[in-house]
Amino acid sequence: MAEETEIQRAAEHFIRRFGYDAPRQAKIRAEELRAAGHADEHGLWQAIYCEVRLRLDDVPNQAKR
Repeated sequence: MAEETEIQRAAEHFIRRFGYDAPRQAKIRAEELRAAGHADEHGLWQAIYCEVRLRLDDVPNQAKR
């Protein structure tokens, strides 16, 4: 449960920081970690990426402009 809360907080932070570019930025971070051989961190950032996408997909298209 704690990890899920951390993922949600990280997703919120990323959206505040990067706006609608947050999914791309989270994906970049996940891929950097994968390439560096950090499997655990890669998995965490994959989860953050998915949470960011879910949150932004809930926003109506007009609000995204």
